[in-house]
Amino acid sequence: MISSLIRAGERLAGQRDPRLNQGLRLAVLEGLLSAAPYLLLYWLLASLFEDTLQGWSVVWLALGMLACLAARITVGALGTPLIFTGAYAMMANARLRLVDHLQKLPLGWFATTNSGEISAQVTSDLAMVEHLWSHFLGVFALSLAELGFILLLLFWLEPVLACTVLVMLPLAALAIHVAIRKTLRHADHMLITSNRTQAALQEYIQGIAVIRNFGRFGSALQRLNRALDEQHSAMVSIELKPAVWVGLFGLVIEAGFILMVLLGCDLLLNGQMSIQHLIIFTVLAWPLYRKSIDLGFSVLLLRFGHRALSRTEQLLNQQPMPEPARPRSPEHFDIELRNVRFSYAEREAPVIKGLSCHLAAGTLTALVGPSGAGKSTLAHLVARLWDIDSGQLRIGGIEARDIDSNYLQKHISMVFQDVTLFSGTVLDNLLVGKPDASEQEVIHAACQAHAHTFIEALPDGYATRIGEGGGWLSGGERQRLSIARALLKNSPILLLDEATSSVDPSSEAAIQRGLDALVRDRTVLVIAHRLHNIQHADQILVMDRGRIVEQGRHDELLARQGLYARLWNRQSQARNWHLHTCPPLRRAMLSAARVLVWMESHHVHIDQKSLDCSRYAT
Repeated sequence: MISSLIRAGERLAGQRDPRLNQGLRLAVLEGLLSAAPYLLLYWLLASLFEDTLQGWSVVWLALGMLACLAARITVGALGTPLIFTGAYAMMANARLRLVDHLQKLPLGWFATTNSGEISAQVTSDLAMVEHLWSHFLGVFALSLAELGFILLLLFWLEPVLACTVLVMLPLAALAIHVAIRKTLRHADHMLITSNRTQAALQEYIQGIAVIRNFGRFGSALQRLNRALDEQHSAMVSIELKPAVWVGLFGLVIEAGFILMVLLGCDLLLNGQMSIQHLIIFTVLAWPLYRKSIDLGFSVLLLRFGHRALSRTEQLLNQQPMPEPARPRSPEHFDIELRNVRFSYAEREAPVIKGLSCHLAAGTLTALVGPSGAGKSTLAHLVARLWDIDSGQLRIGGIEARDIDSNYLQKHISMVFQDVTLFSGTVLDNLLVGKPDASEQEVIHAACQAHAHTFIEALPDGYATRIGEGGGWLSGGERQRLSIARALLKNSPILLLDEATSSVDPSSEAAIQRGLDALVRDRTVLVIAHRLHNIQHADQILVMDRGRIVEQGRHDELLARQGLYARLWNRQSQARNWHLHTCPPLRRAMLSAARVLVWMESHHVHIDQKSLDCSRYAT
């Protein structure tokens, strides 16, 4: 059992830590040293009853017991840290392997799996296994060695009485086996409800602003309370269901001791055993039953940990994106899709339906279309966050499946609609794009993303801590940091999925100018709703219902009077409506425009240090 448990941990961690093996060997030795004084105790009692005890023998026996005790303490002091560090190291490696594996899984798996439950499996479940390994593996090995030594000693003393132990131990093993089965029957449910509770609590904390805004404390708390109630019921079940069999296990162990004493008394009355021999046997047998109870509970807890380990191991069994046996590297970075089809699930209707297009290297391609047309899905397919169902996706003339995923990650930068920032400083988040970037490179990227001004205005500039998820920043500021991070990475392929959806028009125009400068020697795919920003794109792909229905430059598409022209006219009418139906707004914008023209003609800058980014250009 213990070997299968360690093998399961070894599969999860990738390798067995040698310190764990060393610690378990020392635990076995500690168990033998714990049992050795019982042999000395036998000699002491035998000498006492036979009236052969002498002063010097008492001293030597006492010194022998002290030596065993000192050796046991020494071995325990050496072995216990090895078990702890070995268990912690293996579980740390297991977490790293899981995280590395998770980043290779397709997005579809994450779309159908609660992130809070994933987090709980990687953290809480493994933390429980870590605790059980570090605290009970050694106890199991020690108890097993000590029990085996005492059992051999009893057989040496009185084989007939020792056989009563062999009769009762299988019954006790059966009782603990049933208790384990009943525990494991409810273990999965307990672990699932525990993970759901953690996920519900995480969701509640993350959504606290929305809950406050809409006054939904009642309904949100109801969901959390339901999760807590389910966890409570599962915890009670896992404690009560095996309780009878756990009690029966202890009863069988104690009944075995009583049976042994009764059989010893019968042997005594029949003259087959002396009173001295019976007393010695009874004194030595009592630790055997005590260690049997310790061993049984250790087995129960370790089997429970094994179930948690198996559940976590299922994460590693999720199939990652296929990797090529012989990876190839493209020499240039044009992108070509040929008759590509894709659906999010096997039985669902395809989202991309026989799509074909070509994105030449060093050009900017704009992807437009109504909501739900499949634009973001297409960008995700190009980045190979999903795998296409059929057709071909080529990068630099090489099938994307033949390119190593790590190579693709290094050569593709992507800005998502939903910005993800990490807890830390502004600089920490920017350096995600290029950890070894210089200060000049960081500031230059921030300037191109129109982020340098607001970063300098923060209390500590680039060293300002932005909180979890960038919670201290506005939506537009978070998105500009995300763009700067992608620009700093300086990849030959740049994918912008509604990258300027959360920024104001003036910032969007400034960012767009920075992006225009980056097109040289790069393949850029921009998904945008504001069509006026992509008028000068090298080509515009118009998507509708998973297909490209129009393709060309801005003027060509307007002349065709198709879907693109209708989208353009609709946005133009909306802009004109805002200006012509709101005279104060129109006057304010005209005044602002006159001020900007005057400032430009007179070379006036509001703050040269914060606004002039030309000195950081590379």
